[in-house]
Amino acid sequence: MQQRILPAAALAISLLVFGYSCNKLDTTKLGSDLVTVDNVNTFLAPYDVKTTQGVFLDASLNPTDSTVVFKNSNHVLGNVNDPQFGTTEAAIYVQFKPTFYPFYFGGAGDTVKGLSPASVVGLDSIVLCLSYKGVWGDSSATSAPQTFEVRTISSIATNATFKDRPDTLWGLRYRPPGIGSFLGSAIYTPQKTREYARFGRPSGRDSINNQIRIKLDTTILGNLFRQDTSALATSTSDAFKSDSLFRERFRGFEIKSTSSSGNTLYYVNLAEANSRLEFHFRKRKSNVLDTVMQAFQVYPSSNTVFGVKASSSTNYVKRTLAPQVTNPAAKDLYIQSAPGTFVHVEIPGLDALRNQKDKIIHRAYLIVEQNDNIVYPQTYTAPAFMYLDIKDSINAIPPNPQKYKPMYFDLSQRYFYSPDADGITQSYHPYPQGNVDLSTFGGVALQRSDATGNFIRYEFNITRYVQHIVSNNFKNYELRIFAPFNYYYPQFETKYVIPFYNQLAAGRVRVGAGAFATPSNNLPRKMRMEIIYSKVK
Repeated sequence: MQQRILPAAALAISLLVFGYSCNKLDTTKLGSDLVTVDNVNTFLAPYDVKTTQGVFLDASLNPTDSTVVFKNSNHVLGNVNDPQFGTTEAAIYVQFKPTFYPFYFGGAGDTVKGLSPASVVGLDSIVLCLSYKGVWGDSSATSAPQTFEVRTISSIATNATFKDRPDTLWGLRYRPPGIGSFLGSAIYTPQKTREYARFGRPSGRDSINNQIRIKLDTTILGNLFRQDTSALATSTSDAFKSDSLFRERFRGFEIKSTSSSGNTLYYVNLAEANSRLEFHFRKRKSNVLDTVMQAFQVYPSSNTVFGVKASSSTNYVKRTLAPQVTNPAAKDLYIQSAPGTFVHVEIPGLDALRNQKDKIIHRAYLIVEQNDNIVYPQTYTAPAFMYLDIKDSINAIPPNPQKYKPMYFDLSQRYFYSPDADGITQSYHPYPQGNVDLSTFGGVALQRSDATGNFIRYEFNITRYVQHIVSNNFKNYELRIFAPFNYYYPQFETKYVIPFYNQLAAGRVRVGAGAFATPSNNLPRKMRMEIIYSKVK
């Protein structure tokens, strides 16, 4: 699946800080400029909505889930056992590569192997390091520790697809089919990631924190250390002569949690300098002995000057949903961040507004509220942001019976866009070039409270969309609510991936269903639409 990221959207997402708390972007004043509702000249009209639960499948099985993870995105690692939503398993598959080819350890004139006794120079240790960015789930001091295990990706023929296609975005359910030797493991809690690790000799002269460090078996990887060009300059079996030879000998790592009791997802960035494969070894130059470290990196793109191709990588994320999610009670709906679940929404009452040209819509909000009474902070927090788009079943694309497209008119007031565009030009886009304008469109998690407790509310401002239904007999579409990491619409000629504002797999929330889900209209915090309008005299 070859795709490109929307440049302006990439800039927008990079400005957001991971670890977002729900009140960082305060939209509590959303709609505060409304005119006074006096029911004489200006009216407030509530509209019931009809809702149905949906579950995403992976893009390779069902194109409704288009989530992909770029090499410079934060990757997720770990296991979660959520009693309300189910389990999550996240693993990383990645290649670390030398900085140049033909590669050798040490510098010009160094001796790093071959001396007798072997203790004089040679390999001391190998450590796989991941740049730690944060967690979702249980971050408390009592959070269950998780064991992160590293294994090789085996050399079976089917794994050649992974090793030789670094530009492929695999989707969240792909993983190389063959896993090889165990290399090492380490036990981590969120607190341990903040502790300083010391390395180097003498006496631990170097230190670092915010890094997951897993010491690997030097017996297995020592064979790799001994194949550099300083020892085998004329050997055709040298693993470091070229990128293709290195990939054939060394196809990468699997990194996963083996702890079944985990309640935390860890976020790491593979493209940062602190993610690396460290070789610690002793060398000699001009009869001076020294202990040094040399590192392999993950390359988001190829370096043609030094002959290094981009590193293959993928993030495997598997959700196993609890029974109440796939078969919810009438009053409940479940929204889990990608890869997760969604909700379809119909607003039948809007059909009656068509061609009522005597109405001016001041504000039209779709309101989604959490059904749980909670005390902040909680272990499994709600998604920081929700997104709303349109289900267009009229123009379905086989084999997927459900075609989606961006919301008309309201996603941004700064950029013109047309959801019916089939391509992208400099001035013609099917979605806003600057991404969704959260300050006007909404979708931000807002903290609220009432007599029964605290809860999260999401508000979507679709005023212009409703005004077009009223004034121009516009189609009343079925809508979709979900919490994406990124997304794209396959019907567009140019398939840009659009990043959104959530972290991958971070967030879930149970919300109230619409009134049509049950004979009773008195559901707790039911999903609804509210319209404020005036009549033209």
